[in-house]
Amino acid sequence: MDERPDSAAGNATQEGLPPVLRFEDVIIGPAFNKNQPGALWPDYASQTYARLYRRGRAICKAPKYAEPVAEAVDEPVIFASCYHNHFGHLIAETVPRLPQALAKCGDLPIVFTRMRNDRSAVPSAMFRSVMEWLRIPLDQIVYVDKPTKFREVYVAAQGEHLDGPQTPSEYLELLEARIAPNFQHQKPEGVAFVTRAGLDHKMGSHAGERYLVSLLRDLGVRIIYPEALSLPDQMRQYSQARHLAFSEGSALHGRQLLGRIDQEIAVLRRRSDSKMAHGQIAPRCQSLHYIDSVGGSLNIRNRYGADVAFAMKSFFNLEEIFSYFDSVGVPLRNRWSRNEYRKFRDQDVLAWIFAMYDPAIEHHLRPANDDDYLLSQFDGVYLKHLKDRAAALIKARRVK
Repeated sequence: MDERPDSAAGNATQEGLPPVLRFEDVIIGPAFNKNQPGALWPDYASQTYARLYRRGRAICKAPKYAEPVAEAVDEPVIFASCYHNHFGHLIAETVPRLPQALAKCGDLPIVFTRMRNDRSAVPSAMFRSVMEWLRIPLDQIVYVDKPTKFREVYVAAQGEHLDGPQTPSEYLELLEARIAPNFQHQKPEGVAFVTRAGLDHKMGSHAGERYLVSLLRDLGVRIIYPEALSLPDQMRQYSQARHLAFSEGSALHGRQLLGRIDQEIAVLRRRSDSKMAHGQIAPRCQSLHYIDSVGGSLNIRNRYGADVAFAMKSFFNLEEIFSYFDSVGVPLRNRWSRNEYRKFRDQDVLAWIFAMYDPAIEHHLRPANDDDYLLSQFDGVYLKHLKDRAAALIKARRVK
């Protein structure tokens, strides 16, 4: 096994990429969750680059398997990570292992582990589209759902990871070389806005974002609904904008599937002080700005007592929104009607409550707070006039 000395920053650093690692006789089995990929590396605690990193530190633990180990696989393989159907985590945590591993190991089988309780059909349309974008044939991928010994395993460090250090240029060069045949670059022009207005309310968004989108469209801004586009179309539209603004969310990770482009990127924050993907996006563009666009929020608490921040309903800090679009030549403030905006905002708040208090909502989103916890937040965001309607809606949804 060949590995450079540990780095305090974890995996890839600004100094470059560590070499691809080679291990012998590795047991790889089902993943316990997306934080536990399922590879039992030798001397596990001392490993750095083979383990899963997030925010500059290893978050995975050595897996323990009760099942017997399947007969050993003699063919060399590349280890990727666990398979799961979350766009942001796939792009930000798993894809960054692949360009370097493929550059060194060519067409070796690529191992993804299955989660223990995952019985879904593989691959999903989203996963398939990302592999196709990276020009990885689907028949090169092997899914592991039981503990299996592999005689020879190659694994690359994450070239970048969630909230990690700045992405090194060596990784971007490998990524750019891999995706180069996908499309011809054009000179970026104009302004584009990547919106969350088309997503289910339980996914989180700014209240009134539909109104913002309608005005921006009328002012000549290209509106991008990423969930409505094929992945190649998303990438083309991202790459063609001189000024590319995102409503903060997983779509920003999609920009990590592209390399360096002469464009300015802005993120309209939904969470105060968020600098989502800063170390990964900044090296890919001319400038990166986080707009202080949060003017308050409504939130619920899950059964663990934690605010579900990614699903909260945020409100615009309008002056910051106007100032940003002024700076890119879009006179939004001249078209804005506060009365019209408030109508959209109020509709979105009630639709968000309807979605969050759906009795069938996923367990990790289901509100466990009492009603007063949410309703007491209304006065602080100038929604006192909605409290009675919100209370009645919550009560009706809880009865079901």
